[in-house]
Amino acid sequence: MMYADMICDVMPPIPEDVGGHGIDHDDMETEIGDEAEANIEQLMVSMLEERDKLQEKLRDSEENLRNSQQKLTQIEKERDGLLHEFSSNSPQLLIDSSYLFKSINVNDRQLSLMSI
Repeated sequence: MMYADMICDVMPPIPEDVGGHGIDHDDMETEIGDEAEANIEQLMVSMLEERDKLQEKLRDSEENLRNSQQKLTQIEKERDGLLHEFSSNSPQLLIDSSYLFKSINVNDRQLSLMSI
């Protein structure tokens, strides 16, 4: 019996209402649950903030796209007008340029004859 008395002297008493190592598992589960809930809440808040930022970027991008499409439409109209103007004036330009070439050739001949 002396051996049993030695063990009791060395080992601390374990309360019967608390789990092993003196830790109350119910309190620990409550703390872990509260911490997990706080983490989930923070995660949800972060996700909502990120969603708001993405929605704002989407609105800005859509507005930029609309503005770019409007500018493209205006530039295409301007291009079409210039092409129409060019095509209606191009026969005159061809006549004018051939007249200029003929005049240059005539002037070259005259200069050549003068220098002889």
